[in-house]
Amino acid sequence: MQYLKVNNSKSITGEVSIPPSKTHSFRALILASVAEGTSIIRNPKISSDWKEAIKAMSMYGAKISEVEPDVFQVTGVSGQLQTPEDIINVNNSGTMLAFVAGIAAACPGWTVLTGDESIRKLRKISKNMIQPLQDLGVTVVSTKEDGMAPFLIKGKVNGGRAAMDGVGCQPVFSVLIASALSESPVEVYVKNPGETAYIDLLLYWFDKVGLAYENINGTYEHYRFPGNKAPRPFDEQISLEWSAPPYPLLAAIITPDSQIKVRGMDLSDPYGDKRMIHILQEMGADLVIEDDCLTARSSELRGIEIDMNELPDQLPTAAVAACFAKGETVIKNALTARWKECDRVSAICTELKKMGARVTEKEDGLIIHQDGSWKLKGGSVDGYYDHRMVMSLSVAGLASEGELVISDAQMIEKSFGQYVTQMKAAGAQFELVGGADG
Repeated sequence: MQYLKVNNSKSITGEVSIPPSKTHSFRALILASVAEGTSIIRNPKISSDWKEAIKAMSMYGAKISEVEPDVFQVTGVSGQLQTPEDIINVNNSGTMLAFVAGIAAACPGWTVLTGDESIRKLRKISKNMIQPLQDLGVTVVSTKEDGMAPFLIKGKVNGGRAAMDGVGCQPVFSVLIASALSESPVEVYVKNPGETAYIDLLLYWFDKVGLAYENINGTYEHYRFPGNKAPRPFDEQISLEWSAPPYPLLAAIITPDSQIKVRGMDLSDPYGDKRMIHILQEMGADLVIEDDCLTARSSELRGIEIDMNELPDQLPTAAVAACFAKGETVIKNALTARWKECDRVSAICTELKKMGARVTEKEDGLIIHQDGSWKLKGGSVDGYYDHRMVMSLSVAGLASEGELVISDAQMIEKSFGQYVTQMKAAGAQFELVGGADG
């Protein structure tokens, strides 16, 4: 295990380069793997999750190779998925679980699908995919009968109608992917549609590869698929990851004499996490958005009410920002944050309280009571084997009193491998200690 030691910092200045989007990379790989023909994916986010996804889609019959550094050639199966010869292990990735479940439901053979402890014990939202897939003729078995992995799945979807709860987007991914790959018409009805910005990302990729669908009235409550052939191949440069800029930008905002620039972000990207930039502006941050550059400078924040429905992954970041904002901050509509790599609502409340914050935990979020009577202090905190927890707490440590030591720092690699190196170069007092494996 690695630990990240963080000390109070000032004059954090410079430019931070953002990695490619993990979210876009997954969608590209999954759809290229079932396409008719050969696709090129340029500059995907390389991580342990990416490597496991390549293993998984190769077991379904896709031919995947790195033909140049960071350029992957994917020859798809033209819709003819083969039965995987081994168990598919998604490790810590809930997104990969959802996507592979969708592929499994489009495959006429059996898939055995599992993951790490968080996948097997925390991803309660997974149960929401079982009934709608069964409605579409798929056999789905939760081996522990608790609605979570391990799963046995045997397709394939070939027409039909299903209804489901959409409070979390990942089960909806599974059903929409299987439905989009159906050769016969499918209708899907979704109540309580949530995290719709992440659904938009999937639909964006359906458009890109020619998978026909209707999002009836644009409400995310009723989808119609007319029946599709295999997706068409593509040659695509993966855009940069919108979940990453808030960490360095918030670091500049809450530390004195600081200015951080981030270049190259696609402002037209439908990724919901980009809204975190606007939330920081609403909190009073000196954060300028230009065509090719985001610039954040030291500034005073104020408490506001934040609806996290479109960006639940940013809940820990918003909570840290609130600790440095005058007044009360209400963070709401983030129930699905409880079903991520960890229960992020409980986790961030617990660790910020250790640091001296006054926090009230709610079922769907939290309230930060910053009346000026307290400041965050260092100590030892838990990273929960969760990249977003580690990075959010690292930002908090930059403006806290005393040294903060965060566990599980090796998990940063999952989405932002150069984060520590780049932040140190900009002046952040970071030190990684320990080995990645022990």
